[in-house]
Amino acid sequence: MIWNFNPMLTVFFISAAVSFTLAMLYKILTNQEELKEANEGLKELNKKIKEAQKNKDQKELMKLQSQMLELNSKKMKNTMKPMLGSFIIIIPIFVVLFPALFGDLTVELDDSMSGVAEFGGVEKEIRVEKEPLSLKIDGKENPTEEVIEIGQGSFTFKNFDSDKGKVDFKRVVVEMPFSFPIWGSHIGWLGWYILVSIPLATIFRKGLGIVQ
Repeated sequence: MIWNFNPMLTVFFISAAVSFTLAMLYKILTNQEELKEANEGLKELNKKIKEAQKNKDQKELMKLQSQMLELNSKKMKNTMKPMLGSFIIIIPIFVVLFPALFGDLTVELDDSMSGVAEFGGVEKEIRVEKEPLSLKIDGKENPTEEVIEIGQGSFTFKNFDSDKGKVDFKRVVVEMPFSFPIWGSHIGWLGWYILVSIPLATIFRKGLGIVQ
């Protein structure tokens, strides 16, 4: 199935919906008053621990650390339900939805290391040269770091498996004006989701007055 809507905006809006849902889930399923009290208790205990360390009072220090473990355990139990709920929401999106919408494109190669890449009803002939590794798209040289346009989809070279006779291309969701250390400038759905969801989650949690 081919999806013709804008991948950048689609991932953005899905990410926004997921971030808001998870924030609401956290607010509903946690006892916010208990979390607030636990945070205040931990803050106070930290001050006392520093004082005990300064005075080298080992007996008091062990007592305070025990109290801190108890509070952290209580806080963890409070957040277990929303954590489980988050997994129930996120796993289908990460395992099924996004790969179906914007997953990798795999091209099976014949003995001559040639194959056909098809997307959106458009086909391009792919040929892999092994030494040095290079690509030919419809007979033209295409450096592995360059974007390949197939129909309405943009792809970059991801992996070549000579043993299995296949080459994988990553679907490009966003092309950034600068390069990230791991992702580069051609960002797939996972990278874009992470970049979008982190600030959105912070905004939603602050807006809803959620205690963490």
